[in-house]
Formats: sequence, structure tokens, C-alpha cells
Amino acid sequence: MPNIPAKNIALAFAVFLLIFTIAQFMSPDIIGFDGYYHIKAAGLVKENGLIREFPWAKYTILSENYADIQFLFRLLQVPFIAFFGLSLGAKISAALFAAIAFALFYWFLSKSQIKFPLFWSLLYVFASVELMYRFLLGRQMPLAISLIILTIYFLQEKKYILLSLSSLIFVWLYSGFVIQLFIVFAYFLIEKIFTKRFDLKIIAYPFLGAIAGLIINPYFPNNLSMLYIQIFKVNLLSNLYNVEWKPWPFLEFIKNNIIALIYFALSIFAMVKNKKLAKMQAYFLSLAVLSFAYTMLSRRMQEYFAPFAVLASAFILNDYLQSLEKIGKNKLLKILKIAGIILIIIIGSLSFVLLKKDYLDTEFLHNYNGCAEWMKGNVPKGSLIFTNAYAFPYLFFKNSDLAYTHGIDLTYSYLYDREKFERYIQILQGNLKGKTDFIVKDYAPDYVFSGKLKQDVQLFKYIVAHKEDYNAAYEDEWCAVLKVKK
Repeated sequence: MPNIPAKNIALAFAVFLLIFTIAQFMSPDIIGFDGYYHIKAAGLVKENGLIREFPWAKYTILSENYADIQFLFRLLQVPFIAFFGLSLGAKISAALFAAIAFALFYWFLSKSQIKFPLFWSLLYVFASVELMYRFLLGRQMPLAISLIILTIYFLQEKKYILLSLSSLIFVWLYSGFVIQLFIVFAYFLIEKIFTKRFDLKIIAYPFLGAIAGLIINPYFPNNLSMLYIQIFKVNLLSNLYNVEWKPWPFLEFIKNNIIALIYFALSIFAMVKNKKLAKMQAYFLSLAVLSFAYTMLSRRMQEYFAPFAVLASAFILNDYLQSLEKIGKNKLLKILKIAGIILIIIIGSLSFVLLKKDYLDTEFLHNYNGCAEWMKGNVPKGSLIFTNAYAFPYLFFKNSDLAYTHGIDLTYSYLYDREKFERYIQILQGNLKGKTDFIVKDYAPDYVFSGKLKQDVQLFKYIVAHKEDYNAAYEDEWCAVLKVKK
């Protein structure tokens, strides 16, 4: 593979950093829900070292045999907290991690001698507003994509030690390391098809790296049981409770993946027309097909369908673009360049407009600041707060001196105590009637927090129906805190 001028990579990185910085600071607050939790957890690591227990979400499986299966992500966020504080550190780190992922994507295309690598990379950036929004969240996804790109490069170049190291790092970063191993196995099969040889090193090195990451781990052996729960119980069950793991309705699926679907279709059309595929073309098309199928089952898998659809298109259509250059059709190439620039400008502009709408879905959290500040100044440390799980990241971010009944993932509460959890869901849905106050009976909280938005309407009605169990402690137009009578 050719060497890429450092100035080209630096320029591409600057473009992506500018895009994600603008998008990130279109909102003054941390974007999304989970970013509040992740940056606060990193802040606790900065202050006290690695988190060994998680008492903040009491009625979840995190309260028992805790292991942080993404501790490396916490460590990577610590320097940003040290220099910029929690909120600004969360936003700057998210923009930087996203820019790194796309700069690596550009670098990989350039190394692979794909024409117009910046165009394909920008196409990936703007492939979906939903996906771009996810890149702005304070989560591990951009770093996971970065490791996947490096994994593919190491596979191509047979850099087995680096491949093994990337697997070890992936295990420390994110439970989704199993996707990396799947990508490795897919490459192993494609290699066998095209070379007729079994190169066991392709599988052995990354799997040994993953095993090393599991064992050489500050949470070993608890991390093994936590990973088992996360992968086989939480991720398989969470379709029941978490929207992001559910499939889109068909029209929503088309709307949120239209760009990737168009280029996916172009790849298949070109393949049928050419009637042949090179090894890497077949590899990326296979990954695009598999991730497409999975995305239809779970919207989270869009994170992988979009890059693989773009990579498949870039590698398959590259032969056509090179042939135009060889036969001297420079005028047509110029037209394609201009069309590509116009396309990027249009979908990029639309993306920024539509992102603002997505921000509104979580920007309400800062309205709970009044309740959070009141609890910080008036509720004794160690008190237990009953809350709807969605509010946990923000309340935890504002005050880690208190414990909360539910949080992080609803499936964690379901696995902790199914019977109590089902009553909890019935309370939130307004389906639990009767004289018994199951908030008090099941959880014995010291205080109850309730927002006044749609998702808390039934909770607030339930509290009012059992008002004899509570004393009003604090209330504003957005939320209320009630003290439980003992």
C-alpha cells in the first residue's frame, strides 16, 4: 500500500473535526442520555481510580459483582475532564473521537488507492442523520469503528501482532469486541475462497488477543460473568425495553438508511454487471449484506451497515472510475466530481438542519437542574431516590452522593428482580391499581423524583393516588421531589 502524505491526513482530520465540532456545539448541553453517565463515571475514575462497585443503580445487576467492561473508555475520557471539566470535556472528546474515526476511514481508502477518498468519507459522515447523531454521543462507537478499520488494514497487511493488540484493546474498550471477531472470521472465509488456503493466523492472533484482554484485566474474573450477561442476556433481551435495539418500521428504515441503501444497491448492480469481484470487493459486500440484514432487526446495527455499504461501493465502483481515467474520459470524471460535491453539500446541509430536531429529544434533561440542585443541597448522602430510569444519567451526573433505584439499561433491572420490575413498568404505564403503594413496598426509597413530561405522567398520577405516603419537598414547572414518609 502506498504512503499517504501527512498533510492530506491532517487536512482530512481538520475537515472532520470542524464538522463534528460545529454539530456538537449546536447544542450547549451534553447530547443524548448516556453521555452524562459515561463522563460522570470517568470523572469518578479520575478522582478515585477504577470503579470497583456500582451502588448508584441499586435495583439493577450492576449493584452486584460489578465489573466495568469498558474501563478503557473511562481512562481515555479522563484527560479531557482534567483540562476541560465534565460537560465541556464530554463534548470535546466526542467531537475528537468522531474525527479520528473518519480520518482513519479516509486514510484506509487512500491506502487502498480508492479514488476520491474524501468524497467517500464525507458520504459516510452524512449517510444518515440518525448515524451522525450517534457519532455525537459520548459513547465508545467512534473508537470501536476506528479499531474495526485498523483491524481490516492489519488483516490485509498480515500484521498479526498489531491485529492481536487491537483485539486486546477492543476487549478493554467495549463489549462489542465480538463484532470485531466476526469481521475477522468473515475475512478468514473470504481468504479461503480466493486463495484456497486456510491461514489460521488470521483467526488465532485476534482470538488470542481477545483472550488476553479478558484475562489481563483489572476486573478479572468478574468481567467474564458481566460480559456473558451483557452479550447473551442484555443484548438479546433489550429489544423488549430499549428502543435503540428494536427494528425500525419499514418506512423509517428506508428514511434513516436511504443514502447507504442507494450505494448498497449500486454495489450489487455493479457486481451483477461485472460478473466478478476481487477479494476485498467481495469482503466488503459480504459485510454490507450481513449488516444490512442485522440492521433490519435492530437499528443499532446501522453503525456497521453504513460504513460497510460505503466501503463496498467505494471498492466496487473504483474499477469503473479508474477505467474512465484510463480511456481519457476526463470530462465525465469532472462532471462526476462536480455532482459529488453538490451531493455532499446538499445532504450535509440537510443533516445539520435535521440534527437540531434530534437534539430536542434530550435537551429537556437540563430542565431538571432545579430538582437536581435541590437534592444536592438538601438530601442526605447515601439516600435512595426512586426514579424513572431515563432520568438516571442526568441525576447521577449532577449528584453521585445519592443512590437511584433504576438506571443505565432497563434490562439490568429486569434481570435483577423480574417481579418488581414488571410492577415498576406497570406503574410507569399507568396499569397498576390498588391501595398498595408498590413504590414504597418494593423499593423503600427515601425520596421520589418525577419529571412532568409525557414519560412521567403516569408515575406522577400514581404518586398522587398514594399521596398519603409522601410529603412534597421541592417542585418547579419541570419536576418534583417528594419525601417518603417513614
